[in-house]
Amino acid sequence: MISQSDIKRIRSLKSKKGRQEHGQFMIEGYRLVKTYLENQAGIIDVYYTKSFKQQYKRFNLLSKNSEKELVLITEKLMSQISDAITPSGIICICKTIRTPVPNFSAQTWLYLYQLSDPGNTGSLLRTAAWFNIKNIAFSPYSIDPFNPKVVRSAMGAHIHIDIHINMGLGQFQDNNYLTIGADQNGKEVIDQFVSLHKRVIVLGGEAHGIGQTIKHKLDKIVSVPKMGYGESLNVAAAGAILMNRLSKK
Repeated sequence: MISQSDIKRIRSLKSKKGRQEHGQFMIEGYRLVKTYLENQAGIIDVYYTKSFKQQYKRFNLLSKNSEKELVLITEKLMSQISDAITPSGIICICKTIRTPVPNFSAQTWLYLYQLSDPGNTGSLLRTAAWFNIKNIAFSPYSIDPFNPKVVRSAMGAHIHIDIHINMGLGQFQDNNYLTIGADQNGKEVIDQFVSLHKRVIVLGGEAHGIGQTIKHKLDKIVSVPKMGYGESLNVAAAGAILMNRLSKK
């Protein structure tokens, strides 16, 4: 059963205020829910529809992987609580992953400066997890990393990384990190960059890039060389290339 108070709470998780108030966030879709269930990642409740159970023959495997009983709800109710335009038919409510004390001994950090696009943000978190960059910092005025669209795009990366919000770049400079900004006009090409120093990869928001207020404080500004055509790379693509290159150095 699902109560009216549960419905109200779940619907509130579509907003940043609701997620902060309840310390919870929402995930949707078979693959994503399966990943969280397999990792037992702070599961609170799981809701599904009859059509979802009929569509996914491996539904019983989800039940076996869950310490919680999966709750059957109507299609109408699913559409009310889902954040997706076309609901997948399964929703999982999880505890917000607690932010640990920043690990300033880590070799590499990713610093996201005022990112606002959920797709790009989720892709960057997914890429960071792929390259084993576990420490992610969000500047003030950035998108909420537990926004449903960010979580969907990250495809389970939240389980494997440590997320820190409202961090200032000065915290890294105070802990002897080399700050490396990405900019298409950077004078140093990433393939030519060599350093064994602790470093922070700084990526700027989609519209304006790295703000001028912090750009002049960076130790290095690097670029990805253009081999063909195009005005620029989006932040997710540029970030993936930088993380790939720097993870080998």
